[in-house]
Amino acid sequence: MHGVPVDLPISRFVGCTLDQICIGEHQLQFHFSGEGGLGGGSISVEGGWELRNSGDTLVDSAQEHAERPAYHIHLIISHTVSRFTIDAPRSFTLFFDSGHRFTVYDDSDRYETFSVIPRGEAGVYI
Repeated sequence: MHGVPVDLPISRFVGCTLDQICIGEHQLQFHFSGEGGLGGGSISVEGGWELRNSGDTLVDSAQEHAERPAYHIHLIISHTVSRFTIDAPRSFTLFFDSGHRFTVYDDSDRYETFSVIPRGEAGVYI
């Protein structure tokens, strides 16, 4: 575990809309847009994550493809990030206007678990 830094640059995602989720063999990519070309960027996740609804029910989470009947992460597409929290060194959470919250965990000592790339800034790889 490299640890989630307290200054992880995710504040730029507040007010941004999740436009696209890309599913790969070992990674999910989340692409955000912001007002007037400002803000936004991408978050790629290779490690643990979970999506909970406003009632705190687990809606979706990281698991092996062979064990997954279906993804439900699409529920946050077209929704806007309203706020965030950082639980350093363990995780960060994005809260959406739909009431969903998306948490990403740094859960590996050996491998990169996520990257945050705000538009126009250098990326952070954890």
